[in-house]
Amino acid sequence: MNSTEPQSTSTVPSTTKIYPPLLAGALVLGTLVLHFILPEERTVGWYQVIGLLVVAAGAGLSCFAAAIFQARGTTRNPYGEPTALVALAPYTWTRNPMYLGLAAALMGLAIFFSSIAMLLAPAVFFAVIDRMVIPREEETLERLFGNDYVDYKNRVRRWI
Repeated sequence: MNSTEPQSTSTVPSTTKIYPPLLAGALVLGTLVLHFILPEERTVGWYQVIGLLVVAAGAGLSCFAAAIFQARGTTRNPYGEPTALVALAPYTWTRNPMYLGLAAALMGLAIFFSSIAMLLAPAVFFAVIDRMVIPREEETLERLFGNDYVDYKNRVRRWI
């Protein structure tokens, strides 16, 4: 385990199911509502181009990583049973490129809208996924793939 990662013990009840794309969508909608009801200055500027580039990079990373899972015939469902341990790029530099891509897309939207309120979305997404979804996935992967997964986990960081 990387020394910078906290030890994780899953305290999430097995009946709690959080689907990351749905969580990301709900956070976008919720923070977008906050963005428009809170009094913030709204101007158009260079940050919108940067925001769109970050959204595109995040969405691209997430879709590419999901396509690798599909090509390997393993589930993208965080509550499913994986049939393969995928360790190809981008999984060689982050164990969770789909989640990282979604978090980046949420950050890109906050940048695009120049919205302090929308910064809540990537922060909440990261916290929920890191504490409630990933630990359960890691338990499943370790149970299914044993030392191969432990070795992979020791080589590759959870996020970046």
